[in-house]
Amino acid sequence: MSDFFYSAIELLKAGGVLMAPLAALAFYLYYLGFEICFKVIRWNRICAKTECFDSAFSAFSKSEFSGVSETGDIKRIFSHLRMSLLSGIERRLFVLKVLSGVPTLIGLLGTVAGMMLSISSSAAQDAGAVADGISVALITTQAGLTVAIPAWIIAMFASSQIQKLLINIARRESALIKGAAR
Repeated sequence: MSDFFYSAIELLKAGGVLMAPLAALAFYLYYLGFEICFKVIRWNRICAKTECFDSAFSAFSKSEFSGVSETGDIKRIFSHLRMSLLSGIERRLFVLKVLSGVPTLIGLLGTVAGMMLSISSSAAQDAGAVADGISVALITTQAGLTVAIPAWIIAMFASSQIQKLLINIARRESALIKGAAR
């Protein structure tokens, strides 16, 4: 395990100054993405089980509204439920989607910096410095893509889970409206 950390630290050093912000961004992206996914998956599980949903809906409607008697009340409660569940999640998902493109830009910036280092070193005819510049360019490019691709996949998965949640909530709303109409 210590070899892994030693290798990771050496890679961070070899990638240049842009690796530290890239690593910090990676931790934030993955934390944010997994937080969204786990929360929405939990809500989907509640919606999937009738007894869990009924008790959660009953508690929500009692805490937010005095009683459910008419179809309009059910629609109003579900509208409030969607708003309270998704207001913060959709904002964080938007931040995740936007920030998932930033690591590729950091990798591109590292590529440009590494190539500039190589070009300036080639004028001095220092083969070792040219190789170091190319190494920095390739490492930051690879690191940027390695961070960005999983972050984008997590964002798309979270988005699909939110759509699934909205469909589940709409189904529950429709069932309650049909039950109240009878």
